[in-house]
Amino acid sequence: MIMKLNSIKFPLVLILTALFILSSVPVLAVEVDKNLQKEIEDSLVCQDGCGMILAACENQTAEYMRKIVVDRLAKGQTKDEIMGYFVDIYGVKVLAAPPAEGFNITAWVTPFVALILGGVLVYLVLDKWVFQARLERMDQEDEQNKKEIDLSEYEDKLDTELKKYL
Repeated sequence: MIMKLNSIKFPLVLILTALFILSSVPVLAVEVDKNLQKEIEDSLVCQDGCGMILAACENQTAEYMRKIVVDRLAKGQTKDEIMGYFVDIYGVKVLAAPPAEGFNITAWVTPFVALILGGVLVYLVLDKWVFQARLERMDQEDEQNKKEIDLSEYEDKLDTELKKYL
């Protein structure tokens, strides 16, 4: 009976040892495209509140999100699928650049349109206040200069000078 237990224990111990050794050896990892991984990490924002791009952030949340990216790339998912996964969990705020659709287009275009319209408005106001006022002052000065000059005195001098040389 003792012989039977020892003969059963030996293969069991051997199997358990083999399983322990195999569990401690890392499984051959699927090589992921590092460029695609970096591109995805550059397109995502860390969600711990720091507001940094995932590739630049070094906290635990960023590490966790990077691990998810690597795991999903190893499973063969595409960039769009991975980005969609994060958008499903965190919403559009996880994207470094929001998609160009709907309100997002308005949010991106409005500052530039406002800047251009503001510049045109400033030009028109300056034109009205400064440039027009300067022209009006110059016209008034010209009229005053014309009124102040007595041409009859100069006409007499001119006639006398012309008579000398003719």
